[in-house]
Amino acid sequence: MRTLKLVVEHEARLLLADRTLWLVSGLFLLLVSYGLFNGMEQAAVKENALGKVLEAEARGEASRRALLVRILNNGAMPDPFGNPTDPSAMGGGYGSRYAYMPISPLASLAFGQSDVRPDYYKVTNRSKISFIYDTEIENPWNLLSGHFDLSFVIVYLFPLLIFALSYNFLSAEREHGTLKMLLSQSLGLPTLVAGKIAVRAIALLLWAAVVPLVALAIMRPEARSLEHVWPLASWAAFVVAYGGIWFALAVAVNAFGRSSATNALMLVGSWIVCVLVVPVLLNVAVAIVRPAPSRTELATRTRLVTSDALNRNAELLAADYQYVNDAELLRPKDGKIVVAGRMRGIYLMEKDVDRELEGLLDAFNVQLAGQQRLVTRYGALSPAIVTYEGLTALAGTGIRRHLHFQKQIDAFHRRWRDFFDPKILNGVAITEEDFDRMPRFTWTEEDPAVVQGGVVTGLLQLLLPAAGLLAIGLWRLRRYAVV
Repeated sequence: MRTLKLVVEHEARLLLADRTLWLVSGLFLLLVSYGLFNGMEQAAVKENALGKVLEAEARGEASRRALLVRILNNGAMPDPFGNPTDPSAMGGGYGSRYAYMPISPLASLAFGQSDVRPDYYKVTNRSKISFIYDTEIENPWNLLSGHFDLSFVIVYLFPLLIFALSYNFLSAEREHGTLKMLLSQSLGLPTLVAGKIAVRAIALLLWAAVVPLVALAIMRPEARSLEHVWPLASWAAFVVAYGGIWFALAVAVNAFGRSSATNALMLVGSWIVCVLVVPVLLNVAVAIVRPAPSRTELATRTRLVTSDALNRNAELLAADYQYVNDAELLRPKDGKIVVAGRMRGIYLMEKDVDRELEGLLDAFNVQLAGQQRLVTRYGALSPAIVTYEGLTALAGTGIRRHLHFQKQIDAFHRRWRDFFDPKILNGVAITEEDFDRMPRFTWTEEDPAVVQGGVVTGLLQLLLPAAGLLAIGLWRLRRYAVV
């Protein structure tokens, strides 16, 4: 240990004097800071948007309740398109409520696919097509754009900075003729390698794993709660394990005794394969093995089913507005109200659409979940995939949390329809008590055991290859030719 400490101190002085460590550390700190700043900014934007939506919902609900009281008690005349006593209006867009997924306090660390997957939906008694599948998340602009966040820095750029410091830590000593002199002392080659790697690992992992968490704890006090200690520690563990793979690779490459130029080519080539090529090939393979249902088919089926539903309910949809000649029809009487034929027809049509397309809509979520399972199973082929999946899962921005949100939306949509269905079909007016009984969305977080299991699996998928590469490096060091 005393010899290792001397090697670490000597190597640190050399790197600082050479300014290499200063330059790489400065660049890395700049990238980490910018990525974290972007993540915090985007998280704040989404939080503000969600807050405004919920505030607007609360104001609208209070306004509708006050109007309903005036209609029932003072005989106020309701608006035909904004009648809080009409179940078809309250179940539709006029009285709708939002289903939302709270922004995780750790979302700043990895923004994931939050820019293309909404955090809230306006749930009505209409078909799910109208509020969930009304956007094309595979739009090329959405896929090509995105945000430069901390996870991007860690997954894509962190390995390159490791290479910048480590590609020639042993080959340069050999090429300069100093390795033989160093090993003539009471110093073993593994100890020398361990000391050189330790300096580089401590310097870079400090910026990658410690500084972001400290900054997050300062900028977002809610992230300091006890419930977030484990996710933060796991996030740091993923970064350390991911860095460990690339440091172990640098040791293995240097241990083969090639030139510094060859080492650089081998390391960059490995980065290209693991970070760029394998994820693309896996994505193609997953799309072939578990293809998602065609959105063209969904659009075509939707048009056909809607057309059939329009024909079935044509008589109701073509009904005249009776309240034009008799405004009293807008007022409830003895707990009953006349639901306009057109509104009843729209509701029945949307219900038919959902029933006919339920299987196809469920297939999207089933296939997406299946694709995610394949990525989790074979993602170990690329440490970049494992790390990205782990970082986004811990930050609450991963695909699995969104699928969990999707299930809760489906359940809330069914409860919303079940509440208004008998009222619309039987012409039952909405009362003030109904405002309190109307379904309200309540978010339920993912099962912590599932998240923890994914973290353990991901860390093992990173640590085992790192241990294997390190074992190869130590094996080759025994046969290393000093001259």
